[in-house]
Amino acid sequence: MRIAVADSIPFPAYGEVVASTVVDDSRTGAQQVWFVRQVGGEVFLDRVSLSATATGTGQTAAGQTAAGQTGVGRTGAGQALGRTTFPLGASWVRSIAGEAALATKTQVVLVTGASDQGVVVGAFDASSGRLTSTWTLPGSPLGSLVGSWILVQDFTTWLFVTVRAAGALSTLAVPTTALSPGQQLPAADVHHLPRVDVATGSSADATLGRMLPGSAGSQLILAAAGPSGAPFVVMQGFDAGKPAQRAVAVIDTAFAKPRSGQYRLTCADLDNNGQEELVLAYPADYGGVTGAAAFVLLRFDAQHSRWEASSRYVAAGPGGAPLASLDLRLGSGVLGDAVTSGVLVLGAGGDLAHIMKGEAQVFAGIVPVDPVTLRFPPYAEAPATLPAVTQIGVTGLKAPGVLGSVVDLSGLSVTLGPPVLTQLSSRGQLLAILQVPPFDRETVSIAPSLTFSESDNQVKGLSVTSSKDWVMSEDAGLSLGISSSMLNFHLSKTYGHGFSHTEDNSTSMGVAISRTPTQLDRLVTMSVDYSVWRYPIVRRSRGAESGGTLMVVFPGSSIPVQGTPIAYDRQFGYRTGYEPGVLLSYLNVELDGWDETKQSELLLFRPLVSLEVTNDQPDTNTYDRTDTNQGTVGKHYFVATSASSSANLLMNTHLFSYLPASFGFNLGSSESYSDSAMEMTSLSRTESLSISVSGGTVPDASFRYTVTPYIYQHAGLGALVVAFKVGNLGPGWRSQYAQPYPMLILPFRHQSKDPLEKIFSRSISFDKQPDGTVHIVVEVFNHGFTDAEMVTVRVHLGEPKFEDGRPVIPADTPIGEVQGRVVALGRQRMRVTWTPPAGAAFITAVVWGGPRTIDFAEVAWNIYPESAFEGLGLPGIRDA
Repeated sequence: MRIAVADSIPFPAYGEVVASTVVDDSRTGAQQVWFVRQVGGEVFLDRVSLSATATGTGQTAAGQTAAGQTGVGRTGAGQALGRTTFPLGASWVRSIAGEAALATKTQVVLVTGASDQGVVVGAFDASSGRLTSTWTLPGSPLGSLVGSWILVQDFTTWLFVTVRAAGALSTLAVPTTALSPGQQLPAADVHHLPRVDVATGSSADATLGRMLPGSAGSQLILAAAGPSGAPFVVMQGFDAGKPAQRAVAVIDTAFAKPRSGQYRLTCADLDNNGQEELVLAYPADYGGVTGAAAFVLLRFDAQHSRWEASSRYVAAGPGGAPLASLDLRLGSGVLGDAVTSGVLVLGAGGDLAHIMKGEAQVFAGIVPVDPVTLRFPPYAEAPATLPAVTQIGVTGLKAPGVLGSVVDLSGLSVTLGPPVLTQLSSRGQLLAILQVPPFDRETVSIAPSLTFSESDNQVKGLSVTSSKDWVMSEDAGLSLGISSSMLNFHLSKTYGHGFSHTEDNSTSMGVAISRTPTQLDRLVTMSVDYSVWRYPIVRRSRGAESGGTLMVVFPGSSIPVQGTPIAYDRQFGYRTGYEPGVLLSYLNVELDGWDETKQSELLLFRPLVSLEVTNDQPDTNTYDRTDTNQGTVGKHYFVATSASSSANLLMNTHLFSYLPASFGFNLGSSESYSDSAMEMTSLSRTESLSISVSGGTVPDASFRYTVTPYIYQHAGLGALVVAFKVGNLGPGWRSQYAQPYPMLILPFRHQSKDPLEKIFSRSISFDKQPDGTVHIVVEVFNHGFTDAEMVTVRVHLGEPKFEDGRPVIPADTPIGEVQGRVVALGRQRMRVTWTPPAGAAFITAVVWGGPRTIDFAEVAWNIYPESAFEGLGLPGIRDA
């Protein structure tokens, strides 16, 4: 990476600067550098930012110009680097915490300082250039201010202030929403963190980081020398939503001797896993270089609440010149067009030639970190030359130091506006599809069965996780001007718990499945309440134009509601190519969501083992850790979700003609979201998952057959599927079903006592045409080993009629009639064109052919549109 000076402006003496910080400007989306500067007894705020104008001013209450000297530089067409000075008239100000919202939701810049009453907080309005409110923190210690910062936990913004008093660092935390103009701050809103002892004369440095996995909450990390002189870091943040001290660690500096008590910190996600690492640096004497820069890379082990050092490094300037003999600063952020995989270093030292002239060189460079091993480059007995080192300036040899910050002055990051909240109740998601093991009602002796974990109560090895997620609307797309990996990295730094897909979950639960029935397929569903925030994209990266939204989805239920409904229940438009209890109908049916090319990825158990169904004892397969596909253990499979209507889910499956409206988020907005990008609910499996399948028996060995269970993850829906293929039929099947026999699939043929429900069939479906007509599609199955040369399908409008509980062939004029050939054990889709009336309409189909005459024809019905079936109020199907 090449480093160069882009612009420069005049600035007052370094000795006047009391503190500096980077502030996010919510109005422009850009960042600014703010300074607290003291001249004599007066205190000023200086703001350095990019602007389209050549000057910047602060305004007094009377509206007159109150700006001091303003330097102007040029960074590009129409942009100027400028400094605006605001006289404060408040000599107590020593730190700028950042921008935050008060109890009145007013956005201000919070400043802090100390007085003989304790810590003082002020609200500064940049538009007027005035302090509009002040508060004294009750019970705060008397001492010198170390600094103040804005931290975020969940959706609460906190002000942290650290004071040095009586040989220790004391941190106080206040929610910014407790700061109400004109009102005293209640003592109960001021949280006191444990004191941390420090060495006399030790300086303290601090930085904000996000050190916890799966969370966007920020932590404050402080570094100083302890009473023994050894440096330490302390992390302060939150525990159970309350301010707390999380960890303290002493830093081993034996590899490079510190030459002062000055330590610098920065945080960055150096391995792109969503959790930041901490880098501590200090001036050191090493390898003959007085004033080299030593670095220690630490990562936080959240499970054991401890810091672990993973790498060390020592660097110098060109030719071994001291890099940090005068000062040392660190920074991290997005450098150029990529997330940095290292740390920006700003150091001041000098080679002999410059020292002879009374000068010190100011260097900039980047220490790279391997994102895989999380290690610095190697170094030897002498300091390594700082990579990408560039001399960016010179200063006096006796200069007190340098200041430096990594800041997005151009505002290349994405800027989001205030969110709109939508509460969604009981959004359903499909977790599993459990098919009945194939059998034939006419020949079965012992019915087959399917059991999970050899328990009638609970599945021990299958769990479901409901997680937070975010998704961009499609109109935002690549026009954001920022890569998806970079966007994902920085979304983890916004308000909220975090946007990791599986690590930050609200709840995980075992999927409880009873012993499956032997008559009808079942589904496993889960319903969860969700809170959805939609953030408008106010400004996209590399441009000021707006457009698109970011949708953030949070599960709101502490305990999801699980259901195991019969798949043919009226709320699901479940459509299969087979009929339970008709073995031959399972032949030549494709497995839904199965991709033969991804067998190793989708199949949970290998190899495929067939069950033999004979007149002997039932054959049983038990699938457990001995034959598990280890590549799928612990792997997450995301369950398909729809941001709009549940109809979008149907594109991933042929098993359903419709799904409940609650299976879609139905946000009803003009934005379009990619369903494939929504990943909130995931299924995972451990080695303890055990599934037992019994094939049952037949009374006559000539009716033997094999059943091959397929236990896999649905390629489109993500749900677990237990399905079967039938093969190796004995000779009895061919003799008993030798003749052609056209039929439709009637799932309730033997399950319902209601005449109308018994002959319901989704073998009748509807295909809308561009001209407004509808093709009534009737799929005929030939339940015989001989081709049916001539099959007739006649379609009538209206509900079927019955005599003595049996359907009769309609006598009215049909909508249409069509003939076709259906091969042995095959299926044929026959079409009749129809112009539907307004509203729902019953369609009755009559099918006959071959030995099955019209007097014994199959009569069945469906309703248009198919989703109207749910509202018919037919009796609920009970498993036999």
